Amino acid sequence: MLLQCAAFGALTAVLIAAMSPITSSVALASPVAYSLVGSISSLGPLVAARWLRAPGSLVLTALVAGLLAMPFTALGFLILVALGLPALAGELVLLASRFSTRPREASWYAAAATLALVLFAISLVVIDPAVMSPWVVVLTLLGRMLSILLLAAVAVRVEKALARSGLRRRPVGGGTL
Repeated sequence: MLLQCAAFGALTAVLIAAMSPITSSVALASPVAYSLVGSISSLGPLVAARWLRAPGSLVLTALVAGLLAMPFTALGFLILVALGLPALAGELVLLASRFSTRPREASWYAAAATLALVLFAISLVVIDPAVMSPWVVVLTLLGRMLSILLLAAVAVRVEKALARSGLRRRPVGGGTL
C-alpha cells in the first residue's frame, strides 16, 4: 500500500506543480473560479483511496503529494495543511464506513463532500476581505462541492478502468476480490 500511495502522490505532485502557475493566477483573480480549478489536487488522493480501499490511503497519498509539491508551489509547507486536513476529514468518513470491499456509494460521496467542506473552510481564511461577500462565499462553497464530487466520480471511473485493464488490487483483510 505504501508504494501505491507514493505513486499516486507523486502523480498528484506533478499535477500540482504543472498547474501551479495557473492556479496561482486564478486564485488571485477569483475565489470562485479557484474553487473549481484548485480542487484538482484532490484527484490523486481520491483515486488512491478508491483503488486501495485501505485505511490511511487518502491521507498518506495527500501528504506524499504535499511533500513532493512543496518546493514548486506558492504555498510552501502550508500545502501539507491544505492537502492533509481535507484528506483527514474524508478519511474519517471512510473509516466510519469501514472501507468495506463493496462501499456504498453514499459513504464515498459523503467522504468527498466532507473533504470539499474542509477545503472550503480553508478557502475562507485566504479569500481577500475586499472581495468577500455572501455571494462569493456561497458560490465558492458550491464550486468546491461540485468540483470535488465530480472528482470523486472520476475516481470511481478510474478505479473501474484500472480493474478492466487487468490490474489487481491487494485484497483488504486477506479475502479475495
